[in-house]
Amino acid sequence: MEYTTTLDAREPIAITIGNFDGIHKGHQGLMHELVQTARSLQSKPVLVTFSPHTLMVVRPDIYVRYLTTLEEKLTLAQHYGAMEGSIVIYFTPAVAAMSATEFMDILRTHFNLKALVVGENFSLGHNRKGDIVFLEQYGKEHQIVVRAIPLEEAEQTRISSTRIRTLVNEGSVAEANELLGHPMLLTGVVIQGDKRGRQLGFPTANIKPETHKLLPADGVYAVRVRIQKSREAVDSDAHEESYVYTGVTNIGVRPTFNETERLVEVHLFDVDLDLYGKELSVDFIAHLRGEQRFPGIDALKQQIATDVQQARQILATNIGA
Repeated sequence: MEYTTTLDAREPIAITIGNFDGIHKGHQGLMHELVQTARSLQSKPVLVTFSPHTLMVVRPDIYVRYLTTLEEKLTLAQHYGAMEGSIVIYFTPAVAAMSATEFMDILRTHFNLKALVVGENFSLGHNRKGDIVFLEQYGKEHQIVVRAIPLEEAEQTRISSTRIRTLVNEGSVAEANELLGHPMLLTGVVIQGDKRGRQLGFPTANIKPETHKLLPADGVYAVRVRIQKSREAVDSDAHEESYVYTGVTNIGVRPTFNETERLVEVHLFDVDLDLYGKELSVDFIAHLRGEQRFPGIDALKQQIATDVQQARQILATNIGA
């Protein structure tokens, strides 16, 4: 079993295991319980996750779209879940075929495992035979504390990545953000575009997201944007690792210009920056409108100006979003 980790060899750790797509409120609650357990055992709280997403291996017939890329997931887990380390397991058919005992034995052999905290419906291993009953027995045999946490609910609907993906797919980012406990996030590198936004008076940066990243429905959104600084710049600067701007993002094929390629275009307010080659992190705060075809350039420019004004008002009243 291949993996990458941020951990030193034998430091004591308490772990939770899963795909954790989105790092939503339910995940965060689980991680907060993990932190408490880790502290009681003088251990480090650690996220164990998989790359690629397990469904991409066990259900190759499904085209998987995920809420968070691996890097987004690890960043959110650290920020919202207080995770202090990670173990990323390269998920393969061989790993999928492992028994629960084999899987746990490998973790226990390579790491100083003191505790495992998971949701009450959690299971692992081939045919998912490693359920809570199995894990509790395994813990007793190997001096590992095992805790099963009740699943969190919101408005009588269990918080789940599947439910949030549906909301994002519909463009309902504000509702998705409520379940996530943080804004819907998209990161990507700025690529060359046709500069049509600049010609309209609203210069945009075109972002290329990862292939399997789930995008909100086509339309216009109020967003906050961080321009990620290079690692060299971070190391030489004691300030924040990124700067935050406000703006609007358009997702779609630009029907007014008879285009067919789906693009993610970001317009930042009150700045004109050279962003080519830089990585942007975009927080989706609110859906403004769906994508539409306009009769001409002037009508489009007028609508964009309206979008910008509406987004400014929304972002000004959602400072903490």
